[in-house]
Amino acid sequence: MHEFRRSMQGFFQNKWQHGWVVSCLILVAAGLVFSRALLSIASVLVAVPWFFGPAEKPSLKKPAIALLLLLLPVLVSGFWSQDKQEWWKTAETRIPLFTLLLGAYAVQLSPKEWKWVSAAYLASVTIGCVWSMGRYLADMQTMQASYLKAKVLPTLADHDYVRFSWMVALAVLLCLKHISFISSRTGRALLVVLMAGFVAYLHILAAKTGLLCLYAAALVYTAYLLCIRRNWKKSLLLLAIMVSVAVVAFVSSPTLRNRIQYVRYDFSLYTANGSAPGYNDAARWLSVKAGYGLLQQNPFTGVGFGDLRAATDAWHTRFHPQSLPYERFLPACEWLVYGAASGWPGMLLFSAGLVLLLYATTGRNVLSAALLVVTVIPIVFDDTLEGQLGTAILAFIVFFAQTIPVPPGKK
Repeated sequence: MHEFRRSMQGFFQNKWQHGWVVSCLILVAAGLVFSRALLSIASVLVAVPWFFGPAEKPSLKKPAIALLLLLLPVLVSGFWSQDKQEWWKTAETRIPLFTLLLGAYAVQLSPKEWKWVSAAYLASVTIGCVWSMGRYLADMQTMQASYLKAKVLPTLADHDYVRFSWMVALAVLLCLKHISFISSRTGRALLVVLMAGFVAYLHILAAKTGLLCLYAAALVYTAYLLCIRRNWKKSLLLLAIMVSVAVVAFVSSPTLRNRIQYVRYDFSLYTANGSAPGYNDAARWLSVKAGYGLLQQNPFTGVGFGDLRAATDAWHTRFHPQSLPYERFLPACEWLVYGAASGWPGMLLFSAGLVLLLYATTGRNVLSAALLVVTVIPIVFDDTLEGQLGTAILAFIVFFAQTIPVPPGKK
């Protein structure tokens, strides 16, 4: 009787832990699209089972060290940051990296549990795409014309179309993984249709981050077919499909054509005049110059994460006073954010931490390699970790999307 009671207690405890983590991950998936408050609460509560689990837990050594390296430049720069409130906000945005790590390692998700969370993510992103397309179809001519003025379709995810396009690109890869779990033809057909819808939406939205992630992931799979599998026919077929999709999208999507036209005009103005006030891509390039300039001025300590925004504004005032207030944002590259805020030492620590984190969490298969590329691209071309949404997406990818269980009967 005692043995039976102990075994039942362990059973319910295990079920409670799994149910808690899965529920929180589903809420995280919904919060990424619908609510920052929900995202904040769920991404913290997901760590609770870690503190009530068995004494013997999986080793967190590598990912924990990686996250510590990512956070250390932020924490140390607090000693010379004058704006403590801004410094704390920067540190606070990285909390989901640690809490989702604890949640991911508190339980071992089964394929069925993984499918539930992944399905919740796909459903959230689908609703976001449908909502965005609804706004587009309601006034197509106005929306299309707005693409010539640096505007894009309205999106959910706190109106952050860059991060939302990143999430849609991730959804394409999760659809591919779901196919390996489903044996029915109907289910696979529905996933293919859903995946095609995501691809079409990315071309209509025409956000550079999402499209770059999509095509980079496709190139990774093409390289895998060509170099690893030695399958020339499939690799050439995939390349032909990629080119065909790009051509059809350009011909059929006015938003994509207008976006390309705007980017070319923006670039021509910047290259001719050295600046282009009021133009988005020119401002992004200028933010990179500002970040590099601050790094050169403060190579060993940086200006401090708490004072980075003020220092960026001061750099613009000194070197580009014609910049408009809304163009004076942080460097559009996470490496330069760390460099400008914490100097070369901070940039090196960030690089080491990111490499270790991705190495510790990335699987040894082609889908994981594609996810790796999708993870890195927004970090290279944006200040991804300086906002709650970007940090949460990164944590969701490395601690859930990369933690893909093997389906039953497959190895």
